Amino acid sequence: MSTALLRRRGVARVSGVLGVCALVSTGVVISSTAASAEEETVTGTLQTFAAEAFAPQADELPTGLVEAIQRDLGLSAEEYLANAAAAKVAADVSAQLVDAGVNINATVIDGQDVTLYVEAEADVAAAEAVGAKVEIGAPEERDYSDYDFEPKVDHKGGYGFFTQANPDGSGYRCSVGFSGYTPDGADRYLTAGHCGVDGSTYEQLSGPVFHLPLEGPIGPPQTPQPPLNVGDELGAITDGSMHFGPDFDNYDAGLVDITNSDFEGVPQVAGWGGGEGNPDANSVTVHGTIDAVVGAEACKSGSTSGWTCGQIQSAEESVTFNTGETVTGFIFDACMLGGDSGGSIVVGNYALGVNSGSNFGPDCSTGDFGIGFAVSGGQYNALDVLGNQWELNVAVNTPAVTSPEGESGESVTFEGSVEGATTDHRVTVSVDGGEAVEGDVAADGTFSVALPDALEPGEHSYAVQAFYGNHSQSEVAEGSWTVTEAPPVEELAVDSPTDGQTTGNARPEFSGTGQPGATVALTVGDAEFGSVEVNEDGAWALAPESDLPVGVRFDAVVTQTFEDDTQKATVADLGIEAADVTITAPEDGSTVTGDVNFEGTSFAGASIGLLLEQAAADAAGDDVQPRLGLRAEGDDDVDEWAGEFQIDDAGNWTFDPAEDLPEGEYTITAQATLEGGDPELADSEAVATFTVANGGGGDEDGGNGEGGDDDLPDTGSSGTTWMIVGGIALLLAGGAAVAVRARRNTTTA
Repeated sequence: MSTALLRRRGVARVSGVLGVCALVSTGVVISSTAASAEEETVTGTLQTFAAEAFAPQADELPTGLVEAIQRDLGLSAEEYLANAAAAKVAADVSAQLVDAGVNINATVIDGQDVTLYVEAEADVAAAEAVGAKVEIGAPEERDYSDYDFEPKVDHKGGYGFFTQANPDGSGYRCSVGFSGYTPDGADRYLTAGHCGVDGSTYEQLSGPVFHLPLEGPIGPPQTPQPPLNVGDELGAITDGSMHFGPDFDNYDAGLVDITNSDFEGVPQVAGWGGGEGNPDANSVTVHGTIDAVVGAEACKSGSTSGWTCGQIQSAEESVTFNTGETVTGFIFDACMLGGDSGGSIVVGNYALGVNSGSNFGPDCSTGDFGIGFAVSGGQYNALDVLGNQWELNVAVNTPAVTSPEGESGESVTFEGSVEGATTDHRVTVSVDGGEAVEGDVAADGTFSVALPDALEPGEHSYAVQAFYGNHSQSEVAEGSWTVTEAPPVEELAVDSPTDGQTTGNARPEFSGTGQPGATVALTVGDAEFGSVEVNEDGAWALAPESDLPVGVRFDAVVTQTFEDDTQKATVADLGIEAADVTITAPEDGSTVTGDVNFEGTSFAGASIGLLLEQAAADAAGDDVQPRLGLRAEGDDDVDEWAGEFQIDDAGNWTFDPAEDLPEGEYTITAQATLEGGDPELADSEAVATFTVANGGGGDEDGGNGEGGDDDLPDTGSSGTTWMIVGGIALLLAGGAAVAVRARRNTTTA
């Protein structure tokens, strides 16, 4: 059952049988580049790792652990470490998803293949986004009620220790879990809580605690127990820290203070020299913690059975021992015997938990499962219950600084990596002995720390250090580099268009030169029409992303931005020429009937004026016939022309006269203007001549109903003004236009 599920639904309880013995274990930690998720924000993704990349770390593993990996897991040491790195990533990314609100029921890993079991369809997309196979629901749960679990009672993780419980010198043998610190930085290690309480009363033992100078694993418990070679007094049980028993359901964690100055805690788990020899033959380094992930390979160490390995079967289960105590932890199938209690359980280089109990006994040939109490993760873990009393001792590698190198500009960012570090680490950078600037470490161990202030040109020194918690820290990486003056920024220049140019293209190209890599943007008023990056050779060209305003004069502003430098150039008095007005019906030179309709084109926002003139004199010999127009210009010679005028958003216009035209020859003149526009850019005129034949709607004599004269129709008005018709306002984006081609006596780009 996953941590996420437990947080919502509580913990499944499984009955079991409890005996009494102590466990001793050594933990193994291997350096890796495993990634983890950023807290609160889902930025991590699942990763796979090549086994051969872990060959150097595999060479450092204790021989006994390598033998246990090969024997119990059927894997090489390199494969085990690669899978451990993938499990670390899976655990961290799963926790990250839960923190972001994704309902994860379980995280399961098979080698390096990860499956996330989610609550509902709404959770699928987020789970798939990190690269996992996704199932809705929960994996099949195993019933552990048929297995009898016993607690294993009996300086460096994995060492054996003895706690005196009675005046006659008798007591309990157990194993050290992981080295750590008090809040003040003194040495204090983690072990199982049942190692420090009386088996009958559950009262905390007063001690003292002794080191067991073992030359190898003790082996399966015998009856009677072989005599122990109790060594130097090590320290004392931390008051109030032993969490086990009816008053501490679900917990099995406790602390021991190292008060003997001859002992110093180190971030390692003892190696057991081939599984038989001295625990210090070689050791494994601890780089951090890991949450339990189903399917991950985990190895345990203890002073009785040495190194054994298996797979995590359940991320969190509650087991009730036969004596009534309940412990909640992860289930895995590695052998765990009496005396291994409290010892280290690791996945790669990461601290997973401490040995709590198992159904193995009296040796590893009988039994199926062990339960470990988690260091971190899940509903119950050591850091949550003991966090104000204990901090894990972690080996922090010295940062490798990759930049700045040699010369740089005044703005400086330090970059590099810390081997084995993840998001629970941090780094500090100090320049010239000044105040340290702190930065985060990414999931893959890399860091990037920007200095808040610019530096003066010259030689500078730096000191970079990595940290985990309050007391684990790396050596200081020191170095120096030279800061030089940043080269001057190339000046912005606009070569085309030039001031005052006009064009009929509403999206004319702007071009010029500037600083390579800078961003150049075009604006007119408050509107931006696009941006482009300056080429390596310093040239740039920018075509507006939308039409510039038509028919008006305006200023175009080109802005160059490069780092902290901003330059502007203004191209003044530009203009976009409006399309010329046209008459499409009647066609020039055509013959039409008297019910003719007039049509044409112009431009958006145009105001159209029409003037109709009859060319021939009438029979009475008049020199000039009356003229009809639509435009309020105050011309006394023009009568109002009645009819229906329409114009659309694009400037296409139509006019349907109220009366048909009599026969005769005519000239129609169309004029287009733009209110508030520049006449040079917006005004235009079109003329067409046509002939009306077949009466055009007059009486049978061809007149207008009053004597058959060929006069223009009577409008019923003596006014002689043009009438403004159908102007459509153009909404200008910033109120400007650009010109590149001359039309009416203007310069040509």
